[in-house]
Parts: sequence; C-alpha cells; structure tokens
Amino acid sequence: MSLMRQRRGVLTALPAYAAATAELPRTAAPADGVQGAVAVVPGSGDWWQGLLAARSGGAVAVVITDPGTLPWEALEARPWPGGIPVIVERPRLRSDVVADAVRARRGSPARIVIVECAAPAASLEGVIRDGFGWARSLGQGPLTLQAGSATTQGRIALLSSAGTAGAPVPTTLAATAAAAGPHGGGLLQVLALGEVRTEITVDQPAGLMRLETSTEEGILRAPERYESSARLALRRALAACSSGEPVADLDELLEDISLAAALLRS
Repeated sequence: MSLMRQRRGVLTALPAYAAATAELPRTAAPADGVQGAVAVVPGSGDWWQGLLAARSGGAVAVVITDPGTLPWEALEARPWPGGIPVIVERPRLRSDVVADAVRARRGSPARIVIVECAAPAASLEGVIRDGFGWARSLGQGPLTLQAGSATTQGRIALLSSAGTAGAPVPTTLAATAAAAGPHGGGLLQVLALGEVRTEITVDQPAGLMRLETSTEEGILRAPERYESSARLALRRALAACSSGEPVADLDELLEDISLAAALLRS
C-alpha cells in the first residue's frame, strides 16, 4: 500500500509518455482522469488552452511536450494563473544537459555567446527560441534584444544578457532557413567563450546532442544522455510534485517565445 501511495497518475494519450510512465513504476501509473494527475499536454495546436484546462480540471502538474508557436494575444495575457508545476519538454534544450554545461564551467562567466541554428522554415521559430534558451542559460541572465534583421534565408540578432557579475554578456544569433529534409528537427551550435569555452552541438535529425568544455586542464566531453526527453520531463514533473519547489520552465519558455516573435517580426 505504501508503494501505491507514492505513485501519481499520469494522464496522456502520447505513446512516448505512456512508455515513460511504464518505465517509472515506483512513482507513476496510468490515470483515467485529470483530477489529481500529472497531465501531459501535446505542444501542437492550442497547447496553452490545454494547459489552462488541465489546471482548472484539478491536475497536480502539467507537462507540455515540445510546444509550438503561441499567439501574441496569449503572450499578452500573462501572468497566467499559477499554483501547480508546469514542466516544458524541449528536446533541443534538455534541462540535464543545460545543467551539465553550466556546472562544467565551474562558475567561470561567459564573455560572449554565439548561437548558430538552421531548420526548415516551418520549424525555424522553434529552433530560434531554443537557441535563445541556450544563450540565456550560459549567459546566466535574461536576454534583451538589441537589434535584429531579416534576410531572405533567415534572421540575425544581437542581444545581451545580464550575466552574473553585473557585466552584460554580448550574444549573437544567426538563423538559417534550410531546405526541408526527410527528417524533422533542426540544428544548433552554441559557443560560450571566456576563460572557459563551452561548445554545444544539437543535431536533432541525427539524434545528436554533444557538450564539450575546454579549460586550461584540457577538453572534457560530457557523457551522452540516454534517457528519453519524455521520460526526463515526466520524472521532473513527478519530482516537482513531491518537492513543492517552484519550476521556471513556463516563464523561461514565454521569455524565449517573446524574443523569437520579436525577431521574426523585425
């Protein structure tokens, strides 16, 4: 009986999350309704309405899977009602790899962050958004868009983040609209330069996410993460329910969406 009391219901129709629930038998079990459950909201379509419906229906936490675009009127409706943890699954911006990257710098601040990304036009906004997320995480502060320009093939942005020592961290982002290939997703390369050099490569079509940190002691390549993105997000949601600690995923996502929307309108 004690085992059953520790488990939380997970309401989902997505195969990846049904599999993740089965892989976490000590803490998760399938649920028939949203009341008291962790609700998994698909990121396609009106995901913001799905989030609000899950909250009003009594969910104890919500997972949003790889969310798509958000209408400007929904952004202007912030702040959204709180009260429950909201975990955002961002496969190109995995929270565990972000934590690895920040930890490997050992407190050494970035002096400049450079982001290059490419994706088919239909998914370019999402890749830009995740590029901003990487820049925010490595710059250790919110981003401010200083200037942006459009070309026929993509976007270029100049930004700065607050940094940890009070000195702004210059950030550049270059995004290219690539031809659509047989596999979806996008490409990201992020460099955080300073006394410590961090390089992240995300090749979503190839299923690759590589993190390398260069210091005076040499180059350290982080071990590959084999846990699925869905299982990681669900595990974080279950942990947030138990700990009661606040989760910043949704606020960070909305910040990145606002920046991406401003750049694409430039």
